[in-house]
Amino acid sequence: MNRETAVFSLTRLSQFVGGVAIALFSLSAWHAHPEDESSLLREALAKKLIAIDTFEASFSQLVIAQTGATEVSQTGRILFDRSGKFLWEVVKPFEQYISVVEDTMRVYDPDLEQLTISAFDSHSQATFTSLILTSSTEILEDFKVEFEDNQYTLTPIEQGQDFARLTITFEDDSLSQIEVLDHFNTLNQFRFNDVSTNEPIASDEFELDIPEDTEVIDQRAKPRDSTDQDE
Repeated sequence: MNRETAVFSLTRLSQFVGGVAIALFSLSAWHAHPEDESSLLREALAKKLIAIDTFEASFSQLVIAQTGATEVSQTGRILFDRSGKFLWEVVKPFEQYISVVEDTMRVYDPDLEQLTISAFDSHSQATFTSLILTSSTEILEDFKVEFEDNQYTLTPIEQGQDFARLTITFEDDSLSQIEVLDHFNTLNQFRFNDVSTNEPIASDEFELDIPEDTEVIDQRAKPRDSTDQDE
């Protein structure tokens, strides 16, 4: 596999990881409607996720195509601290790093010698992964929620979403797998191994080691200079 044909491009990877981080950061109180089974399932899912204050694991991405062919496309590790820190580190086939610390996301690609910095807003940004992990009724009410064998499955009620189905699996009350089925019937499985939940994680674990000659692309909005204002 070369860089151009990798299953998850850096852009798609950052969208996926951003969604995970956004979802975990933005969990809030859930108000279930007793008569609505899906609401009860959303409440149960939210409670499981809220109980995870820190999370550390290795991961592997298994891609299952419509033809049935399978391929392990990425391996790495994930770190999360609900205080506002998140790291997604790809080790193979190409090194890629995505770090979220409070209101800033940094995406580092060593092969391109490039670091992209952007603002991170858990309230305004949302991707398909956040639709499972967040407890926002405004988002989750657009999905049918089912539960079986420790798996919560979300299916969009209407068209227009980035995925056809998304499933999150728990084992011993911790995340063990996330599956994303796209509209081309390709299934991306992210399996978590060597999981450590609610154990302290040092702050420097979330920092990126960026060489001095790295190109930096800062996409954050710049404050308007007073000299640019209309007189």
